[in-house]
Amino acid sequence: MSRIAKLILILVILLFGLAFHLKNNQLVALNYYVGAIELPMSLVIVLVLILGALLGILASLPLIIKLKQQKLRLEKQIQNSEKEINNLRVMPVKD
Repeated sequence: MSRIAKLILILVILLFGLAFHLKNNQLVALNYYVGAIELPMSLVIVLVLILGALLGILASLPLIIKLKQQKLRLEKQIQNSEKEINNLRVMPVKD
């Protein structure tokens, strides 16, 4: 995607975020064990979305690490196979 298209996409997302904030700017009481705090509803929603994204990344981290290790092992096998093929090409054929 070109830089201009990315910039336009970012601006559209920011405009939607601003419109969402302007429509939902009432304060919401957020109660937790130690105390309470009042935040705009749009900020609470954004914070919950960020927390959900971080938890999703954390949950998929073991799978990502496993796949990266498998990729490295397969790349090493490819290198060994290429070395073996090159060695076989150099050897003379015996009749």
